[in-house]
Amino acid sequence: MNLWNFLSDRLKVFFSSNDAEAEDPDEQNFFAREKVIAFSIAFVFALSLWFVVNMNRDFNISVEVPIELVNLPDNLALRSEVPDHATVNVTGEGWKLISLYSNPPMVNLSAESGQINLFEQIRNMSGTFADLNVMQVEPIMLTIETEEKATKRVPIVPRFDLSLQNQYGLIGEPVISPDSVTLTGAESRLEEISEWETEEVSFNNVSRSLEREVQLKQPEGNVLLDVQGITFRADVAEFTEAEVRVPVRTQNLPSGKAVSFNPSSITVRFDVPIHQYSDVQGVRPFAAFVNYEDMEQDNTGYIIPQVEKITDDFDVRLRSFQPQRVSYFNIIPD
Repeated sequence: MNLWNFLSDRLKVFFSSNDAEAEDPDEQNFFAREKVIAFSIAFVFALSLWFVVNMNRDFNISVEVPIELVNLPDNLALRSEVPDHATVNVTGEGWKLISLYSNPPMVNLSAESGQINLFEQIRNMSGTFADLNVMQVEPIMLTIETEEKATKRVPIVPRFDLSLQNQYGLIGEPVISPDSVTLTGAESRLEEISEWETEEVSFNNVSRSLEREVQLKQPEGNVLLDVQGITFRADVAEFTEAEVRVPVRTQNLPSGKAVSFNPSSITVRFDVPIHQYSDVQGVRPFAAFVNYEDMEQDNTGYIIPQVEKITDDFDVRLRSFQPQRVSYFNIIPD
């Protein structure tokens, strides 16, 4: 009886509005917490009851069902596209649909089937779909075509956008490793492929050497790659300006001919990595020349010399040269 009296008192207090008149503040807080707890319990109970009752009703949902191709001989490859999933629209009790949605079954298709009615195959599957009504399947039909498997090695084409900070430049050309990839797939599909690109990647405001892993583009049309990515490496250095006096020479000069230039040398300005600046002093990494045939076709007496890099020992880049034109004179032998 003591327990019943205690519960009766608590219920009377809970539904009473006179708790605000209680003189003890702690007792007011206790009554307020009791109301919150009681309301929360009632709400959860009602929600659970609503859920249990409604899950016994029929619902209609669409679910993605994975597709797996089986029994494909090792010497054959797919020529037709086979989707990796099918969209199935089903009707059934809520409890069964929850299981289907959270753990959709795998649909196994035989590579030897040719034409497949996916709607009939899914509807006739035992287990998950046995107690459900399959309303629609997309795609409804599949055609599986195979042919001889082949392999092919093609070069990798990098898709990089590399921008450097001012006064910085590349030392040599960027390097990718590996530089080619082996493709495996249907022979007719591989005949259409002559190269393979990387994903597009941007490197902005670069001021130091870098090495990055870059993914290859994802294959389509049932083509497999032996590698999924490459290593991209670029050597970067800070450059400074240097200059050197270079004599102007005549190229393809016929025997017995002589030409004089004024001035006889030009000043070549070029960029060089800072760490190579001291080594390039006293070296002529460029040559200036004029082709004799160009002088024969000229009637002005002035010609623009050609300046070319003549050494690979230094990573130099031509900036400019002065003067831009030189005069020339044919020397008549005595």
